[in-house]
Amino acid sequence: MLPHIAWRLEAMMATIADQRPPAARPIEQALRKVPRHWFVPPAGLVLHDDDSGTPIDRDLDPPAWWDAVYSGKPIVTRFDEGIGGTRYSCVNPAPALVVDLLELLDPRPGQRVLEVGTGSGWLTALLCRLVGESGSVTSIEEDAQVAERARRDLAAAGVRPHLIVGGGRRGCPERGPYDRVLALATVPDSWVSQARPGAVIVGGWDRAARLVVAPD
Repeated sequence: MLPHIAWRLEAMMATIADQRPPAARPIEQALRKVPRHWFVPPAGLVLHDDDSGTPIDRDLDPPAWWDAVYSGKPIVTRFDEGIGGTRYSCVNPAPALVVDLLELLDPRPGQRVLEVGTGSGWLTALLCRLVGESGSVTSIEEDAQVAERARRDLAAAGVRPHLIVGGGRRGCPERGPYDRVLALATVPDSWVSQARPGAVIVGGWDRAARLVVAPD
């Protein structure tokens, strides 16, 4: 690890603690084992609270890039300019939101996890660390370019989730049943049917919701 990463990680942890209670120990350890910069490309866009964005470029301004990566801000890692304006197709979420989602999900060693929306792959890698080698993570991403970059970055990080390129509403029944389901979207019935009784499903973005699957 680069020598300046340690204090940047501490700064990120402090930012998380300013926005919410400190992360649970397993999640904190996972955040330290999976540095965020592994999943942020050289060029991106930092999103601010007022929905404005600031471009960052590691080649043009390395200090600003590193500061942004270990700030508490979400970072757009892929966006497209179209007739209707800018479309964000991949966002590396804010660290505090990541902790919120993981604590709601409560993944544990040995569990099977379905993630719908691989995105940058950072959450995917954290899930892999939390469920350990005895568990398994299946992650679905509909954008082929986003999925390919995540695949490379996850391999470089030394984790091996089962990655699928395609729409997420169907889920992946052949890899289930799942103990945990994470999706930053509305939860369709198909995901519930692929979960074990007692499984936890966390969905949503701005307002994450935690559901528990009943026996019926």
